[in-house]
Amino acid sequence: MRFEIQEDFDKIQCTNQIKEETKQFIDDQMHHKKRWGLKLALSFAVTLLVCGFSYWFYFIPVVTITLDGETSIELQINRLDRVIDVTTYDKLGKEWCKQENPWHQYYEDILQGLNDNEEWMITVYSKDEAVCQKIYEQTKNCTQENKQIHCRIGRHTRQSNDTTQTQNHHKKGHHK
Repeated sequence: MRFEIQEDFDKIQCTNQIKEETKQFIDDQMHHKKRWGLKLALSFAVTLLVCGFSYWFYFIPVVTITLDGETSIELQINRLDRVIDVTTYDKLGKEWCKQENPWHQYYEDILQGLNDNEEWMITVYSKDEAVCQKIYEQTKNCTQENKQIHCRIGRHTRQSNDTTQTQNHHKKGHHK
């Protein structure tokens, strides 16, 4: 205890046993408050960790699927197979986005909804070859009934000629 409190405490007239019990009670209360603060800090840290992991898990793309037909559209897909970002390169693509509203939908639902009368080239890109192969196979399976849709795997490195060529086609307005 602090010195001033100790002096005042000594002036109190009661048995030593009561004084010792009171000191013990005060010490317990002070430690209890410290434990409560530690619990609060630990809870806050765990909450931040869970939020950070959830953000990373849901909002970080692992695969890019490009749809090239009358328009060019790029879908960013997360670990849960949902579209988290869409890039369009022309007015038709923007209209398609307004009509289909692809954000947070499963990519397979979007691919199955592609127009049967239109020819599409679908390219799957990812840094992770296993994920890329899995998404490619699922893409082929969900579009196999439509003979107007062709699927392929793009190279998984960002600086590859394949992605650079696709980006150049988007800039020039070549969609097929």
